[in-house]
Amino acid sequence: MDERTGWTRRAFLATAGASLAFTLIPQAAHAARHGDPYPGFADPPMPARPRIWWFWGESVTTDEGITRDLQAYRQAGFGGVVLYEQVFKAAPDSLASLSPEWLARVRFAAAECARLGLALEVNASNGYVAGGPWITPALGMQRLVASETHVTGDARRVLKLRQPETNLDYYRDVACLAYRTVDGGAPLPLPTITSNATDIDFDAMMARPPVAGEADAGRRKARIRPRADGQPVLVAFDYGHAVTVRSLTFTQRKNSKAPVIATQVPGRWGPDALGQGMRRNPPLGMLEASTDGQRWAAVAELPAMGYQHGWWDRLTVSFAAVTARHFRLNLHGWGRNVPAGDDDLLLGGLTLRGSARVDRWESKAGNLADFADPDRTPRYSHGEVVDPTTVVDVTAHLAPDGSLDWTPPPGDWTILRLGHTPTGARTKHGYPGALGLECDKLSAHATGVQFEHYIGPILAAVRTVPGGRIEGIGIDSAEHGSQNWTTDFPAQFRKRRGYDLLPWLPAMMGIPVASAEATDRVLFDVRRTIADLMSDEYFGTFTRLANAAGMTVTAQAPGIATCLPGDNIGAKGRVDIPMGEFWVNQFGGEGQPEGTMDCREAASAAHLYGKPIVAAEAFTGSPAHIHPAMLKPFADAAFANGINRMVVLAGNHQPYGDRRKPGVTEDKFFLPYQRNNTWWKQSTPFWHTLGRASYLLGLGRPVVDLLYHLGSDTPLKIATARMRPAPPAGHDWDVCGDEELLRATIDDGCLVMPGGMRYPVLVLAGGEAMTLAAARHVLHLVRHGARVIGPVRARRTPGFADAAGQPELLRIADELWGVAPQPARGERRVGAGVVMWGEEPAVHLARLGIGTDFHAAGLDPLDILFVHRKVDGMDLYFVANHRPGPLAVDALFRDGAGAPQAWDPGTGQRCTLPGARATPRGTTVPLRLEQHASLFVVFGAPAAPAAAAGPLSLIGELPVRHTLRGPWRVAFDPAWGGPASLVLPELACWTAHALESVRHYSGTAIYRTQFDLPRLPRDAVWLDLGQVEVVATVSVNGTEVTTLWKAPYAADIGRHLRKGRNRLEVRVANLWANRLIADAGLPPEQRIAWATFNPYQPGDVLFPSGLLGPVTLRYDGAG
Repeated sequence: MDERTGWTRRAFLATAGASLAFTLIPQAAHAARHGDPYPGFADPPMPARPRIWWFWGESVTTDEGITRDLQAYRQAGFGGVVLYEQVFKAAPDSLASLSPEWLARVRFAAAECARLGLALEVNASNGYVAGGPWITPALGMQRLVASETHVTGDARRVLKLRQPETNLDYYRDVACLAYRTVDGGAPLPLPTITSNATDIDFDAMMARPPVAGEADAGRRKARIRPRADGQPVLVAFDYGHAVTVRSLTFTQRKNSKAPVIATQVPGRWGPDALGQGMRRNPPLGMLEASTDGQRWAAVAELPAMGYQHGWWDRLTVSFAAVTARHFRLNLHGWGRNVPAGDDDLLLGGLTLRGSARVDRWESKAGNLADFADPDRTPRYSHGEVVDPTTVVDVTAHLAPDGSLDWTPPPGDWTILRLGHTPTGARTKHGYPGALGLECDKLSAHATGVQFEHYIGPILAAVRTVPGGRIEGIGIDSAEHGSQNWTTDFPAQFRKRRGYDLLPWLPAMMGIPVASAEATDRVLFDVRRTIADLMSDEYFGTFTRLANAAGMTVTAQAPGIATCLPGDNIGAKGRVDIPMGEFWVNQFGGEGQPEGTMDCREAASAAHLYGKPIVAAEAFTGSPAHIHPAMLKPFADAAFANGINRMVVLAGNHQPYGDRRKPGVTEDKFFLPYQRNNTWWKQSTPFWHTLGRASYLLGLGRPVVDLLYHLGSDTPLKIATARMRPAPPAGHDWDVCGDEELLRATIDDGCLVMPGGMRYPVLVLAGGEAMTLAAARHVLHLVRHGARVIGPVRARRTPGFADAAGQPELLRIADELWGVAPQPARGERRVGAGVVMWGEEPAVHLARLGIGTDFHAAGLDPLDILFVHRKVDGMDLYFVANHRPGPLAVDALFRDGAGAPQAWDPGTGQRCTLPGARATPRGTTVPLRLEQHASLFVVFGAPAAPAAAAGPLSLIGELPVRHTLRGPWRVAFDPAWGGPASLVLPELACWTAHALESVRHYSGTAIYRTQFDLPRLPRDAVWLDLGQVEVVATVSVNGTEVTTLWKAPYAADIGRHLRKGRNRLEVRVANLWANRLIADAGLPPEQRIAWATFNPYQPGDVLFPSGLLGPVTLRYDGAG
């Protein structure tokens, strides 16, 4: 025992494991330079502590409420707040965004933050993501649109070209191009339509030309119900004579999540591991053809679309030319529409087309985001595609009203009028009067307007506050749909891709130019340009403007939703603090106990770009019944994925007095992280845990064995269903794209990034497509000593400008993998480096002599999580038991040397770990971890309290020496409906009590009892409370000992005991749920609680509450 603190090794290990986060902070760097980080770990400075999104707008905002909110966050252990106008339902007295009254409250909040030492940040917009009334249609997100006109040449006339689809009455021409009409370019005749279903609205199902200037007419859809007899629904098209068809376009009601926006959950690797809440949608049916209307042949499958942010629902499938009189849709097996909760199929905008189209061109051209699969467009003949050498630019002959004064040469011509119009994306969930269009995410000018009009007034207001400061700007995930155009897109494209986009613009409307391959290459360049512009012109501009004003930018860039073809690594690299996101709820029937890949992407960007802080929007989707013990495994997973700053979502401003509780709970989600929550005052140990871990994990640099190159295409993000090979257990890994790979140098066999990050092994996980620049650089790195796992041979360059370099790519591949055909597995020495393929990464790493960084014998890798950092001469391993029960394991630490120490972020205590032994593979340390416990195993640290030899016991292994059976005197709070006092002969759940006032009580109750000890035990005495719902604060003989917020609910009370009679007091808080369930069935005047949103219904199952026990004393030896 530590005589000064009374702390024992067993006490340490049994309580180790509160939730963690980590962040690099100036104080951390200072402590590390001075050799011992322990003082900062024990009492972390404010910048290391968690922050919280502080929502305003669902109520009036008052000075008194601001002060009480901020004091509560400060006292609980938070280091700062992010002022965020997120509003689902504004109150009548809510202050208007940016009004003088609202800005006065902001000034007051800035003054209070300065007084309390809290950081104050602001969100980039009223609502999310970034926009407002000042964003005009010209400054909003833009989309390229077009209309086609078919003419016969050799006759001078003025043509009136139809204005393409237009949104918000804003349209601007981009170009007008003419080209020889391709085979099948003329519209098909109107067919006769029949069906075996009698209730289909064919007019709603078929596409019709939009009226000049209107938005997409294809949003009308026909409802198709499954047949009662289970047979397919058949919709037949009789053209009266044979026609040739090459493509089909249709719109649909989307179903479930699209794979590209599904939260990618680590832990399950394989083609079916699509992500949280994600299921693979079955196809809708088949397009079939027949010459006689009797015998049908399959032509093309109709793919289903998953849900994405944004309204785009149009999809095109292409196929080799099919000539027939009859075509039909054979619709079957489309499955239930989960979001709508019905079994119907909605189809619209249907167009059978004689001309060729790019298969799924809508996503390839950036109208929506989707992973780029190998191109399925048929290799159309020369007559079926546009010849770029014959494209005529007739833009100069086009008048603003659509009149074209141009005489085409003889023959059939297609005139394509191209322009741009707003997507119509608007900010959402903000103060209603200040919502507006989303700013153009590809435009530095539009971004500047957003900064000037929203951030500008806030900065000006706060600058008048003595000591007041806005530390940073937060940007939420990009849930605004896609865009593929901006005013200077052609100039930016030429600058970045090196050639003129003009003759290739038809490709952006799905029209093949030159060839299917050439078109695919151009569309790759289009997506890449969209991603680069979003990174540079939006996130880069926001960061530049913020930095000039003395602020940082924390951004989910573009974030977990991935609704446009962005580069998740490059974009995050443009901001000061990359941010991920993880959820707590069981959204879609599947939680995220292993965290999210979005967090790992944020960590990768921070490591690659030398940014010390990695933030996460934390605990999103928390249900009303959440409490700290439930948060623990989610937090641990985030830390293991590289997060080192938690930004909690969220708490609402509470303007009302103590009689209005829980108070403002938001209109949809019941946000629990605020001072009126029942367990709030007892949550301080949990938030302090985050601060301690944040401090420690902010030191030094991470140890990451593998750098995965995901390729060059966009959207560039991790996807468990696509990334191969799966990362090996026991090794940490980051991901990168071309931009980051090209910044790498080589030193002693490791890839080294400009910020100092080192990677022993590069994994080429981008498939067979590789840009010429990337291939050249990989060859350079390997020749100079890089070690590369290359499971797939590079076979093609993806971009248009690289097409001429295809022979060079193949020569590089021959040098890296050997002349084709290569063996199924092998390795090839190239210069000082090596390329390996065909085995699992763990096998390759073993051959390279790179041992497992962390290994827990006999456990699944998901049972125990880890992350590793080096700090000067120390190695810090964060280790978390991810199982719902205790575990005992011998853990191997590759870089451990010397006597390991255990540092507990839950208490700030440390001690030496016994039983460590050196092995050729590292140091093996016996670990015993309680349910969801975590700790830091630290090697090379200054001396810690000594530990005696021998194994340590888990709480459940200690013998029970006394059981405290009662009676128990329990005091409730009558102000919240409970009895003033009652006596329980034995412990039981409140919900089983005869009194309704106990069954439906929500709040704090104080349990009191006494017990006798004839003599005091010599060692630690553990008070084990058994089952607690949900937090408990223990006092012994009038002295508060600790607050217990997670299992095991046990504490060493030995130094507080006395011989003879002892008094025990346990203050227990439950959830708001049981009171709100009762109130839901009462008229307003009879309700005890007060909430702006009650998520419960009368008769809902009550939640276990109170001290359920059994309460025992556990200890070794006699006593």
